[in-house]
Amino acid sequence: MTDEIAMNPTYFGVVNTNETMETLVHEMVHMWQSHFGKSGRRKYHNKEWGDKMEQLGLMPSSTGKPGGKRTGDRVHHYPIENSAFVRACKNLLSKNFRITWADRFPAVSKEEAEGLEGVMIEIQPPPKATRTKYTCPTCTTNVWGKPALNLVCGDCGKTYRAEDPRN
Repeated sequence: MTDEIAMNPTYFGVVNTNETMETLVHEMVHMWQSHFGKSGRRKYHNKEWGDKMEQLGLMPSSTGKPGGKRTGDRVHHYPIENSAFVRACKNLLSKNFRITWADRFPAVSKEEAEGLEGVMIEIQPPPKATRTKYTCPTCTTNVWGKPALNLVCGDCGKTYRAEDPRN
């Protein structure tokens, strides 16, 4: 098994690189806590999480601004001036670092993206067909069976044709 931090490229397309890096660190602290600390109940940001965020240079805040609560179900953060996080970000960006996998055509505004920070939208392929419709080209009788069968009509001897499932 391995860990995964999934971030939504729609979010990358509507915020600047600093904000994206803040969100990555936010999610990394959750991962750190799941391995080395004691996570709160689902979605809860506890004191231990908040202390680690602050140690790294991001101040936990329910409002995303000074004065917000440091714990709770919906806790954002803001960068602490001249912190390790701010210095590391400045250093990274001075080297022309760019996130190139952002959604170039996001369908949301920055405000709408606030809830998408650490959310991954999964686009899954359509399920594989488990049944295929086969039709005799002469009799027009139909049968259903698993994909890739080689069927012959018992009445006229013609080979059944598989119907394209996309039609």
